[in-house]
Amino acid sequence: VIRNSRDIPSFIEYWAVNICRRLIIIKVKSGRRNMLKLKLGVDVGGTFTDVVGITGEGKVYFAKTPSTPQDQSIGVLNGIKMLLDSLDAPAECVSGVARGTSVATNTLLERNGAVTALITTEGFRDVLHIGRQSRPELYDLHARKPESLVPRYLRREAEERVDYTGTVLVKLNIEELKKTVKELIDDGVESIAICFLHSYANHENEKKALAAIRETVPDFPVSVSSDILPEFREFERMNTTVLNAYVQPRMQKYVSQLRGRLDDNGITAPLTIMQSSGGMMTDQVAASRSVNTLLSGPAGGGIAAEFLANITPYRNIITGDLGGTSFDVGVVQNGSIGITGEGVIEGFPVKFPHIDITTIGAGGGSLAWLDAGGALRVGPRSAGAVPGPVCYGKGGTEPAVTDAHVVLGRVGGRLLGGKMKLDVNAARAAIKEKLADRLGMTVEEVAEGILRVANANMVRAIRVMTVEKGIDPRKFVLLPYGGAGALHAVELARSLEIGTVVVPIAPGNFSAFGLLVAPTRYDEVCTYHKHEKDISFERMEELFCQMEETARAEMKRDNVEESAVRFERKVDIRYYGQAYELTITVPNLPVDQKVFAGLAEDFSQAHEQAYGFKKEQDPLELVSLRLSAVGQADHNGLYAKGIHGDTNAEPEEVRKVYFMGKWMKTSIYNRSLLKSGNSFAGPAIIEDTGATSVIGPGDVVTVDERLNLIVK
Repeated sequence: VIRNSRDIPSFIEYWAVNICRRLIIIKVKSGRRNMLKLKLGVDVGGTFTDVVGITGEGKVYFAKTPSTPQDQSIGVLNGIKMLLDSLDAPAECVSGVARGTSVATNTLLERNGAVTALITTEGFRDVLHIGRQSRPELYDLHARKPESLVPRYLRREAEERVDYTGTVLVKLNIEELKKTVKELIDDGVESIAICFLHSYANHENEKKALAAIRETVPDFPVSVSSDILPEFREFERMNTTVLNAYVQPRMQKYVSQLRGRLDDNGITAPLTIMQSSGGMMTDQVAASRSVNTLLSGPAGGGIAAEFLANITPYRNIITGDLGGTSFDVGVVQNGSIGITGEGVIEGFPVKFPHIDITTIGAGGGSLAWLDAGGALRVGPRSAGAVPGPVCYGKGGTEPAVTDAHVVLGRVGGRLLGGKMKLDVNAARAAIKEKLADRLGMTVEEVAEGILRVANANMVRAIRVMTVEKGIDPRKFVLLPYGGAGALHAVELARSLEIGTVVVPIAPGNFSAFGLLVAPTRYDEVCTYHKHEKDISFERMEELFCQMEETARAEMKRDNVEESAVRFERKVDIRYYGQAYELTITVPNLPVDQKVFAGLAEDFSQAHEQAYGFKKEQDPLELVSLRLSAVGQADHNGLYAKGIHGDTNAEPEEVRKVYFMGKWMKTSIYNRSLLKSGNSFAGPAIIEDTGATSVIGPGDVVTVDERLNLIVK
């Protein structure tokens, strides 16, 4: 209409046409943005930050970028931007960000948490120091327990008392408490833990103490034991509450910082944080219950392994997460990852649900060195992300495990799809100068020795989670992931007589993938300490129903549909008079005599597996009731099946790689070009953007229908 009119000045025509063009462009972009919805999972490791994006149709995209230890949120944003740029997608398309974090763990490891005070019942401030009187090393006369997180002068007592039945014997002296709080703040305290005796039975005095502190200092960080861990055993409850108070301010700061960076970059989608139990929680809950994130980092891989076990024939899996600094081992049995209710972190006993794993200081960045006797050692010190292994060219001078792989030709001259060039000559020179010359060996011999020592350390960690717990590893498959997992997996399996290794797609990003398949999860617990002859099944059902109502309210707050929530009931049982118990699953049925008889049988079998014996004639006693509320999202179509190809796969190149004391011609495959049904024999190297898989001479690889590498 404008172009056909002679009465409109040309400048008006020019601007009108351009406005129309812009409206069309905006409409096209708007349509593209409405089509693409991307949920992101971010896992920060010691060396690399992994990002996984999943669309509503189940398509999966990956990105990997160096970590930024000085401020993890910078690396997180770098990884997210890298993924969005690769898809030419705007920030507005992100529908959610799931984060696995090591902030709380690092705070505890580095001992740089908040200046923490403890307020407890009069006469009990030294419980934190006395503990259980157990020795870290039974026969070491000089063994020392870790230094308490709360020095004695910051442990204060409150005038109050509740007995084990929940009866209030002494009401809280509120005015005296307010005076104590003011003194603590004047002493420079940054966080307060409240743990009164028997508050699991009646939290009235603890809630009054919290209200009094809020009146005195409204926004001050306070951790209350009846919120953090409403269970009996005052030492574990007190220690867990103190840990929460110690790491909470730093966790709050990080969550706030990350939320701010996301908002500043146009990502306003919800932020969720992985719990140690393998479930997700909102960033606000994570900032208040920070202790539940102490094992958040390794949890993502365990949940991803559980997901894989339920869509493939591999129901029994040993997981091996090998990154730059640590090696984490977990076990999936019958499609479920093991979860335990108690453990020890850096010498501190804790009680909260967490995925059952063991961790050692071994990874691609682990440094090789000679001890006082001249023996070759590997780890636990790590080169980390900065400066990293020598081959990274970032200033590292001490040889690491990755340098050994580079020298032996197992890792090519480039990483991250060619974006990161490796300095092979620098790695050779470092191993020669620091180790080979002093040992009188060749560089290749020392490099192979570094890998053997590192593998021996990892084998011991796997035995801790299997053989020492009555599990035969030969009946499982090994699932390696992390940036370095597939480099070592075949040799680890051979040492343990495991016949099958399953390398998942994008193993370097597998833990981040787990963040996206993890459910929203909340765990409730209440103490119910009864001899079996005194158990009231009606009271048990009442307590379970109360916990279900609490969990429903938490799920509703997080906008989880009630139809998607399932409940898992469990009980802690022991033989009467024992000091330890086992957690047994309860059918989702009202508990009666028949159901309890089944629980007793399950307990006896579990006790025999764990401790080698059972005493079926001895009476039982219940200790605690537990409830897990799991809000499972729909993952239909995720991890789709791949395109079927011919049985033969063509290598991209052939180069010499060092195996078993000599250089061998080795086929090099590009994993992105492999198709379902491809099969070939080793020696072979399979290169991926974020990880490399090493296949030994004689081993056979088959690509299954979901594009996993099955190594026999």
